[in-house]
Amino acid sequence: MVYVLAKLKVDSYDRWKTFFEERSATREEMGSKEAHLFRNSDDPHDVVILFDWDSKVNARKYMESEELKQYLQNAGAEIIKITYLDKQEKSI
Repeated sequence: MVYVLAKLKVDSYDRWKTFFEERSATREEMGSKEAHLFRNSDDPHDVVILFDWDSKVNARKYMESEELKQYLQNAGAEIIKITYLDKQEKSI
């Protein structure tokens, strides 16, 4: 299991969210287990998503695909940065 932290810049959160929801079945087929969405309190055009993915290979295949880049462009969004994270431990 791997976590993916994706930072995006969106023209419109509501427009992008519609596109994001349309791709939920595709993400699930490719190994995504869940996604947590965040918006920057100071800039509503900054979106951060924390994905829980079944494997780094599957996550990279999805996140770095030309299909996703084109889809995001149509949604008025672009990926600023993707970080792949291995969970180390849980703490309070």
